[in-house]
Amino acid sequence: MRHHDSPATVPPVLDCVLPDGYDTVLLNPSITLRQWRRRQALGLVRPTTILKGLFAAGLAVQISGAGHGFGEKLGIGLVTLILVLGVLRVLSCPAGENPFEREGAPRPRFRKGEFFQCRDFDDLDTGSRELVAELLTGLKELYRSPARAWLDPALPSEVHTVVWRALCCLDRSRETRALAQEVASEFDTGDDLVAATRRAVDDIDASLRGVARHVRGCVVLCRAWEQKMRRHDLAAQAGHTLASVSGQDHLARLSRASEVLPRSVFAHVTAARDITRAGPFPWERPQSRWTDLVLFPSHESSTSPTARRRP
Repeated sequence: MRHHDSPATVPPVLDCVLPDGYDTVLLNPSITLRQWRRRQALGLVRPTTILKGLFAAGLAVQISGAGHGFGEKLGIGLVTLILVLGVLRVLSCPAGENPFEREGAPRPRFRKGEFFQCRDFDDLDTGSRELVAELLTGLKELYRSPARAWLDPALPSEVHTVVWRALCCLDRSRETRALAQEVASEFDTGDDLVAATRRAVDDIDASLRGVARHVRGCVVLCRAWEQKMRRHDLAAQAGHTLASVSGQDHLARLSRASEVLPRSVFAHVTAARDITRAGPFPWERPQSRWTDLVLFPSHESSTSPTARRRP
């Protein structure tokens, strides 16, 4: 099965640690790959990294007192090594891979407007929070799906943009929701103003639920294609494996050829018994003494042909 490769892109949904704690983040689709690299590099600047740099600088100052410029060179070398290792750590990772996954959740540094986090919508109703969670989960699964390699490279980015705009609309709807609650608290439910504001909120929620439904449809289609690909791969593997299995005729001939082996072994064993005068085998004793005969474990003795008197 042939397909085109998806280009490296910025991951749209991240589970990371922000200044206010751990949360799931949706990145602005306008963030470029270069900006994402810069955010990754800023995430490398941690207290431990700063302490290492200060230690290296202090060590350089201390050693520099010994003269000959060795301390300055050593200090500069240590600081440069720390910076180079940090840069290489970022550049060695693909755009869609997080360099901090091996150490736990990343700690990127974003600017306002570059991301939404789930916690931003905690002040809204349960339905809105569930909507946000569903959109982010669906988008993350779409980007990680093996079926993505078969899609138009622009489609995942389009879904990302739609999800971002949906969250922007949900974020801007706070004023409308607050107005609807204020009007409902001051006027009767039958008032036209209450109905109008409530209808506006319902229209917003209905449209956003439609977006979530369509994103869910994309995910379902990708899952279906994943199953098709999995079945195709297993069918190819099964065909290759079964083709390497010997035919039934060959196995039957092999079984018939093995029938003479016990007889040959029996002939040699009895001949050796006669030569060495080792005495009769258990099955050559009177049948009344066969109760003590144990040649195989109990689960095999009832069916084993070796328990018969002679082959």
